[in-house]
Amino acid sequence: MKILNSKVCSFLKIVTPVAMVALFATACSEEKTEPLPDLPPVELPKELPGLYSGRMPCDDCTTKMIRMNLNEDMSVVVVQTKIQDTLTTDTLKGTYEVTDSTVKVSLSDNSIHWNYKRGSMGSLSYLTSNGAVYEDENGMRADLIRIFKSPVKKAKTEAKPESEK
Repeated sequence: MKILNSKVCSFLKIVTPVAMVALFATACSEEKTEPLPDLPPVELPKELPGLYSGRMPCDDCTTKMIRMNLNEDMSVVVVQTKIQDTLTTDTLKGTYEVTDSTVKVSLSDNSIHWNYKRGSMGSLSYLTSNGAVYEDENGMRADLIRIFKSPVKKAKTEAKPESEK
């Protein structure tokens, strides 16, 4: 009887996992997937003015982060934060011009010039002096990402009762 029980146990040890796999495979194959609904395409504003933020290359610092606001009147305001031994923040003002797919920024009385290539998704890629998209030693680009703000919703004002008017 003990020999029969050990054979049954050995048989069950082999058959049980195989049966579980077969059951799982059958259950998965019968699952029907419905197609995903068509979603409307995301529309990005095509105009250039707006707020951009990102990291810029820096030879004399550890990190240089900028927040650049391109205004409708072709003026630009840049808040630049540099990390060296200490943290310094400067506000730079200037103008920009757009030619084809390039944005040319002139700051601080034309003493600083940055050129960017417009990306298809609303970003700006920093260009080197020879016109190539900048990449650091790790292959990372210096891109400024457009910050999209949701429109401000006006609060509903409640009508005052006649007695308060």
